[in-house]
Amino acid sequence: MTARIAGIGFDFDHTLGVDNGLERRALYEVAAEVERPISDRDEDLRVRVDELLAGFRGGAFDMVEMLHRFSADLDIADVEPHRWRKRCYALVDELVRPMPGALETIAHLRERGVPLAILTNGWSPLQHMKIARAIGADAIDAVLVSDEIGAAKPERRAFDALFDVFDGRRDEIWYVGDNPRTDVGGALAAGLRAMWFDWEGQTYPPDLPPPSGIIHALRELEALTENASFP
Repeated sequence: MTARIAGIGFDFDHTLGVDNGLERRALYEVAAEVERPISDRDEDLRVRVDELLAGFRGGAFDMVEMLHRFSADLDIADVEPHRWRKRCYALVDELVRPMPGALETIAHLRERGVPLAILTNGWSPLQHMKIARAIGADAIDAVLVSDEIGAAKPERRAFDALFDVFDGRRDEIWYVGDNPRTDVGGALAAGLRAMWFDWEGQTYPPDLPPPSGIIHALRELEALTENASFP
């Protein structure tokens, strides 16, 4: 591509970094503390916990409500938010890792002067801690977390906040993410270019508009941007 790129935004979870189920593990540890341990073999409860976490991250309900529903499922007293947050923070160093190629790709793009940002669903300060652990606190020019900006992907307001970070037209901004609906669909609806990071070999939903491009490894971005111009 030879077009101008005003900036590249990235999703974080499962794009630049992985947390290996950190929030789920923190819930399991809290449950064990109150003598209601959850078996790793309880697949139904695992699915239920993942649904609760997805609803919380996506803004369907807040942390207090998520923990209330979790506690009700286990028939225990409501887990206090500070207790779960403390567990999450304690697991960051152990569980958070960069995605393969993330550090090298970011370094390459920064050397070329590409403005970079992260737009991620989640809550602060956990997302900032995870990003710092995975790629370094100063690796990215701007970090936008859904609970700080008051909008969660795929809402247009979330991508509008990303647009405001860069100096350029909407079609000059790339967004890279692994989730077809929240990342690709949201970015396209906001007028941005959407690069689908299909590192798991998924089937792209046929009801969504096609992505602007597809990569299967982060370092493919280096070649895709090789002939582009930047601010």
